[in-house]
Amino acid sequence: MNKLLEPCIALAQSAGDVIMAIYKKDDIGQQEKSDSTPVTKADLASNDVLVAGLQALAPDIPIMSEETPIPALADRQNWQRYWLLDPMDGTGEFILESGDFAVNIALIENNHPVLGVIHWPAKGITYFATANNGAFKRENGSDTKMSVATPDNLTLAVSRRQKIEAVSQYLNTQFATIAVGSCSLKACIVAEGKADCFLRIGPTGEWDTGASQVIVEEAGGCITDAEFNPLTYNQRESTENPDFIVMGHPDWEFQKMISPHQR
Repeated sequence: MNKLLEPCIALAQSAGDVIMAIYKKDDIGQQEKSDSTPVTKADLASNDVLVAGLQALAPDIPIMSEETPIPALADRQNWQRYWLLDPMDGTGEFILESGDFAVNIALIENNHPVLGVIHWPAKGITYFATANNGAFKRENGSDTKMSVATPDNLTLAVSRRQKIEAVSQYLNTQFATIAVGSCSLKACIVAEGKADCFLRIGPTGEWDTGASQVIVEEAGGCITDAEFNPLTYNQRESTENPDFIVMGHPDWEFQKMISPHQR
């Protein structure tokens, strides 16, 4: 697994370069998918880079990507190991030119993420982790080990677009906020200790949390559904996530501060 990490980092960065070559162009090829979410030339170009690169790197490992047809559960439920990709998490942020979008690569083994790479191309930052080896942030060629912040004043990572009431209704405590665009980048902000918690209310896919989960866990936090149950991977016909919570330091009493709910 560890021998796959650096090639995955290089692939995520190459996909990021392809995205940035399209960013802010007059024609980004914006379309609407069947689920009413947007897709652009950058999503598809990043997907092509990742799929081709991973097939060359490990031809025996199947790939599940947001931008390719998802096999039926009967065809994939016995996968012991597979790649889970979001070629560009934060397509809406790409369209709005906020810079808050990321390339997500996860390796899932026995239905749990064991390798995660999240590359933030607009800032040249890469977050990465493998199981039992810690979580790191690579910036300007230097790696820094990450850990969640020790409890002080609660800081919530929030969306730039979603109304704060969408998440504040579930919190029974005072909090400050830090705004970041994509789901995976908000999780990384928790992993590096800039925020303590992130509540995601609304539709996401398993590819939105795969890479984030191993990075957050290796930094000392966790990700659960909104009722504090573990997230599942490749165990249901639908790949849609429930609402989920990214939690930082375990000394926070999150189960007292956050009201469980079902979507």
